[in-house]
Amino acid sequence: MVNAEFLRWTPLLTAAAWLAVVVYQVYRDRYRTWTEAFFVVGCFSIAAYALSDFLFFNARTPEIARVAGFASLVSVMVSGLFWMLQGVVLYTRMRRALFLASLPALAFLPLILTLVVVGVIPIQGDEPPYRLVYDSTWFAAWLALLLAYALTAVVTYYWTYREVARHSAHLARRMRDLLLAIIVVVVLGGSTNAALELFGVGVVPLYSTFLVFPGIMVFFAISPMSYQGLGEILWRWKARSYDLESLILLYRDGTIIGSKVDPSEGLVDEDLFAATLDVIQNFMRTSFPGLRGKWLRSIMHGDYELAIERGDFVSLVAVLRGHENDFLRVRMREEIRRFEALNRAVLSSWKGEPAEAIGTDAMLTSFFGARQGAA
Repeated sequence: MVNAEFLRWTPLLTAAAWLAVVVYQVYRDRYRTWTEAFFVVGCFSIAAYALSDFLFFNARTPEIARVAGFASLVSVMVSGLFWMLQGVVLYTRMRRALFLASLPALAFLPLILTLVVVGVIPIQGDEPPYRLVYDSTWFAAWLALLLAYALTAVVTYYWTYREVARHSAHLARRMRDLLLAIIVVVVLGGSTNAALELFGVGVVPLYSTFLVFPGIMVFFAISPMSYQGLGEILWRWKARSYDLESLILLYRDGTIIGSKVDPSEGLVDEDLFAATLDVIQNFMRTSFPGLRGKWLRSIMHGDYELAIERGDFVSLVAVLRGHENDFLRVRMREEIRRFEALNRAVLSSWKGEPAEAIGTDAMLTSFFGARQGAA
């Protein structure tokens, strides 16, 4: 029973590691794009898996153990689904049709409690802890679905790693760490359930216990303790999907703080640009009352697209030829955050003098070096 006592509490370590990733992503405002949202939900699902295991190992009645086991299997399946979605969008781009991949998981939800899990039995004697008893056929179907999601995630992460490796060895190492973390999650997350059913292992299974290690790996890969975070890595790689024509930094009253134009492009009338953008936003708010309090995020016209991100005081507008992506928006938000932190005193009592703001040119210039940084 030493192993059972050990496993009663260790799932909390896994939950803490993955919840730390979730909290960090939310704190850094990295949950607004599809890629970020899928990543956050995938990490939260692993934390929920660990918390379900904690309840399962500490359940005092078969009824509670069965409900906790149901929550554990659901969390594993949801995690696989969202890591798969994140992997596909990471390599390609978001398409609404991807949500069709959630239909098998939704169909399985009621089946897990009624058909996949048929009961619980004590590991030894008549006392807890318990282990789940599965229907072999339905368990195999659940496992096949989980493996389909997981293998799709691993393959798309590998494809992304392979593409990134062509441009930078450093970026490739970061992606390799994330790929390894996903593989470890797949192996450790599903293997104990499979071993229990396929080989009839009569001991307390590990379940989510060792998933604390990939959680720590992911946290280090996305945190400032890494030389480059996940967002910057993929921003540099995905920057080749568009041509950045110009960037304009605006105060919330429409005043232009600074701008940067690609030298190969013609000059932009900044004042006319800012005034026109303000007119469009006012028109949208006036015509559609439900949009009041919200802001314009993008405009498309022919081959050109405007991507707009907003902070507490300023807005950053990117004029592109091509299509913007999640990682450009992540980068824009990060730079707005840094700029506002550096100039908070000036911006909070704005006098309309762009020269008072520091770091404007350096911030705007950094966007035009994305492709060179990935080379």
